[in-house]
Amino acid sequence: MREGVVSTSSLLVLLVGANPLPNYLSACALRPARVALLYTEETIDAKDRLKKQLRAAMGKEYSIKYFLVEYATDATAVECALDKLGSSSGTNNLEKDRLWLNYTGGTKVMAIHARMWFERKGGKPENASYLDFGGPKTSSAQCAKGGKPENASHLDGGSKPPRLRFDNGTSKTLAEYENVSLTLEVLLALHGLTYEPRSKKAPSEAATAPNAEDAKKILRAVLDDISLAKKLYNESERLKNPSNPGCHVSKPFPDESYPFQLSVPQFPTKSILASLQNRKARASWHRQWCKFIGGEWLEEWLGKLIESLKLTPNPEIVVGVNAARGSRDVKLEVDVVVVRGHRSYFISCTTDTTKPLCKSKVFEVAIRSRQLGGDLARAALVCLADEDTTAKLRTDIDDLWGASNTTRVFGLPDIRNWSGCGEDAANTESLKKWLES
Repeated sequence: MREGVVSTSSLLVLLVGANPLPNYLSACALRPARVALLYTEETIDAKDRLKKQLRAAMGKEYSIKYFLVEYATDATAVECALDKLGSSSGTNNLEKDRLWLNYTGGTKVMAIHARMWFERKGGKPENASYLDFGGPKTSSAQCAKGGKPENASHLDGGSKPPRLRFDNGTSKTLAEYENVSLTLEVLLALHGLTYEPRSKKAPSEAATAPNAEDAKKILRAVLDDISLAKKLYNESERLKNPSNPGCHVSKPFPDESYPFQLSVPQFPTKSILASLQNRKARASWHRQWCKFIGGEWLEEWLGKLIESLKLTPNPEIVVGVNAARGSRDVKLEVDVVVVRGHRSYFISCTTDTTKPLCKSKVFEVAIRSRQLGGDLARAALVCLADEDTTAKLRTDIDDLWGASNTTRVFGLPDIRNWSGCGEDAANTESLKKWLES
């Protein structure tokens, strides 16, 4: 049997936590014949979502059983659930190479007593594993100067990839396993969410949708005059309220008043509105342009920039994620999401330059990324704040979290470097390193 690969008659025991992503990735990597899920009252929904996604990944006939732990912090309750698992599986199926355990999820009590039970049943150390989320490496230069690993910048020494660590001292990166893939759709589904990416609506030749070149033109103009971003935002607010685009024809967005020419000379105009079939189409087209000049141009530009970096493995890049959970109407919006390998990167964008609003955006994206991707996720804010404000935001974040993989703040100096709109050539190294962390 190959190292880190389970036998064809194996049973993998998983401890379901509030975030089932580690369970999902571990099961997809090990590919056991059967899975047993230990869950609690608090993780019933997570268990059901995990079961659904495992069946989708491994086949509808895949064997999945589950066992309730009455009290997640009670050792006796954990032992009782494990004994039920053993009885239902049969003694022979819990011997030697057939029994596997991944104890990444669940409570500490569940992990400890599941590991003790595993050993009592003859489980081998090489069959017990934990998902190491990886992360920043400490630079050799910093260590040489006596710096502490926990204080190392995540840009210094690269990144350690996520891996399964086995109790016999061996490990294997998730990238080395076949058929372990993570998509935004799967990631959200594990949390009961479905999403729709931002769509580009161009219902007629006259009514073109905003494009990447439009975003680049606005960016160049804004970098020459930062106050222009606020003017564009105010203009978008004027145009979208009231919502009937026909009301604005007498005073459309005056393209000649700004130092750029968009793909639509001005909007809305009578000729463009007349080319659209109905009120709904007019409102939809009008709304997307209002949002675009109001700030979405920065998100669209950033998405194209990330695409141009040619990262490996090839990332999934989604701009404008609008997610919801069933009839309860739980809403979740993220400006840019990048899924690369087994990591997810959540980016909030704002054309605001003030510290209070930017700081609120930092907290929001940090919470969203943690909820969905756990320790495998990364979060960042991209804003137009100047160097001084950006530095203060970074200091506040370090004081609050004190970890090397906390939310990154990229400000105006970073955007200038990435864009290459000034005298210097484009330098995207800081963005690329973060996306590789």
